[in-house]
Amino acid sequence: MDLLDILRRQAGRFQCPKCGESLADCQLEMVARADEQSLVKVTCAHCQDTRMIAVAVAAEVEPQGPAIEVRDQPIDGLGGPITTDDVLDARLALAGFAGDLAGLLR
Repeated sequence: MDLLDILRRQAGRFQCPKCGESLADCQLEMVARADEQSLVKVTCAHCQDTRMIAVAVAAEVEPQGPAIEVRDQPIDGLGGPITTDDVLDARLALAGFAGDLAGLLR
């Protein structure tokens, strides 16, 4: 399965968040891939605005809420630069969340 090909076929359904034009002719570049998760750079053909999107591919999806752990003390290892894995982990944790921002932060 060629993920970029699938994204190219779907891009026309979306509009650029900056200029509002269709993303049908956008440029797509695979930045990182780990298992079923990918980070893709999308560049609008009209205004050249560039965004990073996280894409997760799954054969079957079971609805579930995000796995959020609340701690009173800092977790060892935090404080360094955000990595590609951090972004993909956050995307996966939020994928099935159906509430609003206030509910997420509770």
